[in-house]
Amino acid sequence: MGPTINVLSWNVRGLNCPHKRGNVKWVLRRYSCDVAILQESEMEVVTRFIAIRLWGRRLVEWIHLPLVGRSGGIIILWDPQILELVDSGIGSFSICCKFKSLEDNFEWGLIGVYGPNDDHLRCALFEELLLFMSSWDIPWCLGGDFNVIRFPSERFTGGRLTWAMRDFSAFD
Repeated sequence: MGPTINVLSWNVRGLNCPHKRGNVKWVLRRYSCDVAILQESEMEVVTRFIAIRLWGRRLVEWIHLPLVGRSGGIIILWDPQILELVDSGIGSFSICCKFKSLEDNFEWGLIGVYGPNDDHLRCALFEELLLFMSSWDIPWCLGGDFNVIRFPSERFTGGRLTWAMRDFSAFD
């Protein structure tokens, strides 16, 4: 088993405000994150300046999926002194990274997700994830906002079990 890697996944609901970027930086530093998945960044471009402002250190690597329309977007940031990006892929709803730990050469996969709200598009998300996960025979970590819950009890108002919930629970 590889070393302990601190992973944070957070729906930030927009990073265009400098104050919010400061809050993200504080949290990433507070929890000593080695890698962070930030969903709903609402950013078209992530420059080195922005990545450093978010990460709080000059040594940072990142990959991003731009927003579509007025919402979405994913940024994955990591410490290049801890992890090496071996390979990556960008889909419509996710970013897939194959990392290697510099401490012991342990390879693992990370997928950052920002799922669609549309039930029909959610099937495309699951197909995308399965395609990424079949690319490499390695352990996987998935994080993000799937925009669906597994059980009605996860909602304050309760409700009924939907097909989207069943599909999400069945995904493996």
